[in-house]
Amino acid sequence: MVKEEFKKYVEEFEGRYCISDGVYEECVKELSNVRLSQLSEDHEIRILRPFLLTWGTMGRVLGYQGVEVLRENLKDVGERIEPFRKEDLLSGDLDELRELVVQLFDEIRGMRFKSRRGEARKVGSTATSKILHLTCPDLFVMWDSAVRRGYRKFKGDGEDYFEFLKEMKALWIEQESIIKELQQRYGKRATKIIDQYNWTKTHQPEQV
Repeated sequence: MVKEEFKKYVEEFEGRYCISDGVYEECVKELSNVRLSQLSEDHEIRILRPFLLTWGTMGRVLGYQGVEVLRENLKDVGERIEPFRKEDLLSGDLDELRELVVQLFDEIRGMRFKSRRGEARKVGSTATSKILHLTCPDLFVMWDSAVRRGYRKFKGDGEDYFEFLKEMKALWIEQESIIKELQQRYGKRATKIIDQYNWTKTHQPEQV
């Protein structure tokens, strides 16, 4: 992959969708000042719901009940995540984090809850990556079903996600100079730039 391709996809995303990222930025910034074990209903309303339901468009699969379950479980696993909230994917030692990443992902993915209609539902792989990114935005990269297919991560479990992170680190290293250029231009973190590249590339009309 050449730098021009990476740059083209990020610029295309910015031209189409960047207006919606204000919600993303505010939620990430506000949660960075909150200890996860102290998440309250107010934090759920002001941070988790806007991030997951408004910006993340997870309303159909999560609803308020799913977000509430995520908040309660984040409180339970929060102290395990807390030491890594300042880590970044580029400089961090992923091998040392492997067990934690796989466990956290699989614990969050599959959490069960009931919808307002009483239907049994569970948290999926996409929502799991988004909530992990919200807690550690410079370490965890988001994905969705199209991105998973693009990277041939068909199980969507913790092992798949860890391997995906390794590929995202390799991508960051490969495209480091252009990512820095795009960060300066758009004022966004590297993991968000990578997400924009992944999303645009895998959601091209011919691949839908």
